Amino acid sequence: MYYPLSSYSILFFLFCLIFYHFPCASSKQGLGWCESLFQCGNITADFPFWGGNRHKPCGHPLLELHCNNNNTTSLFISNQEFYVGQINQTSNILTLARSDLLGSFCSSSVYNTTTLPPQFFELSPTYKSLTVSYHCDPKLSYRSSYTCPALGTFSVSQSLDYQYSCQKYFSVNVPTSFNPEERGLNLTNLESVLRKGFDVKLAIDEIPCQECLSTRGICGFNSTTQICCNVTSPSGGVTCVPQHQPSADELYRRCSEGFSCGSQRGLKYPLWKPGREDCGHPNFKLNCSGGFAEINIASVIFRILDTSYSSIRLARSDYIGDLCPANPLNAPFIENVLPVLQFTADTELLTLYYGCRFNSSDIPPNIYAGELGCDEGRSYYVTRNLSSPLLDTSRGLLNNFREMCKRNVSVPASGPALNDLQTSPNRDNLKMALDQGFELEVHSDCVTCLDSHGACGYNQTSSEFVCYCKDGKCGNNDEGFSQLISA
Repeated sequence: MYYPLSSYSILFFLFCLIFYHFPCASSKQGLGWCESLFQCGNITADFPFWGGNRHKPCGHPLLELHCNNNNTTSLFISNQEFYVGQINQTSNILTLARSDLLGSFCSSSVYNTTTLPPQFFELSPTYKSLTVSYHCDPKLSYRSSYTCPALGTFSVSQSLDYQYSCQKYFSVNVPTSFNPEERGLNLTNLESVLRKGFDVKLAIDEIPCQECLSTRGICGFNSTTQICCNVTSPSGGVTCVPQHQPSADELYRRCSEGFSCGSQRGLKYPLWKPGREDCGHPNFKLNCSGGFAEINIASVIFRILDTSYSSIRLARSDYIGDLCPANPLNAPFIENVLPVLQFTADTELLTLYYGCRFNSSDIPPNIYAGELGCDEGRSYYVTRNLSSPLLDTSRGLLNNFREMCKRNVSVPASGPALNDLQTSPNRDNLKMALDQGFELEVHSDCVTCLDSHGACGYNQTSSEFVCYCKDGKCGNNDEGFSQLISA
């Protein structure tokens, strides 16, 4: 989209629309509102935050800070209130704590499942997500469990181990050193950890504001678009222009070209890295700093092994070359975190069990299970999805695994590789199955867009897939596109 800026009257009218809180007759004075800082207790913040003396156009619409009566600061994310313990604007790190978890854990009868928007917040690598399962069947036993009058029996774990015996779930973020499964749940310790909160990195492109400040301008937002406002006449006239708004042609060129990350070349949608936000899905931001293309999904790091026109192959980084990583997390990410991808038909879930209290002699021969070789031999694997009919005759063994092992981790793997493991059960074949990773199919919208000579992308404002078209020659709405943008 282009913004004609040749007329002063149009610019001044635009400024009045954007800065609707400010009197347009004194527009230079109005800019001063964005020079004010948000201050509350020990929290001080400026762009991209707003609230208090900082009016809405001075920050991103979703980053409104509230100063409470007790001089604490709160921020609402996905309709959930978080208390802000600290804001470091040099590193863009925030310390957040859910307001409903600051008191007694047993004080509520229901907790909301809240997901931090990945396009704005990235969980610090020193923290991880745990699953709290509650309203659980009291007749069964659970690791790291406790009973509250309103919540009933609940358990805290690194996976959805009890999805069939508990009615509700929500996630909490805790330090990576916190491991509730090592012993019975210490509720006091859990409450203390939750009150301290967790760190997130704010994912806002800083370059546009830095360029604006270099011109002595004031940074702000018009909806979700960064703008820069400058005094442009002796009488105090102000011009506000969008920052870094690429044209449709630029978006087409950018998103049709692949990019490099670590050892990978030619990467495209849904993957992206900073500077290519319009070309990838928010959940698929890559980290290229370690020499590999890696992605964080539900606090677990996956490495991109290969990409093609219609699929992506990836593997868990902590299991590449290592069958016994320290404290591996279970990531129930499949349906919820991968909305634009789906497993190929030959993908299976390999389940690994650690810290078990029985010997391999208890495992019958010729079933889909074997010895893993960690924890002095007290660890095992199952080579088929736990819900598979092929395991119907082994339910007793699976129950033993569940009740007598400290933890389990489900890892997607290639079906053919697991067949080789089943035929020749040894550590080399098991390691190969994990190293080869698993394949995901790209959502059909992108495939259709590419077949129509378009470029796949994502509209961060509308949260929709978009197909960028060259010269207006692309697919049409009948082909199922959410949005079409012609260059």
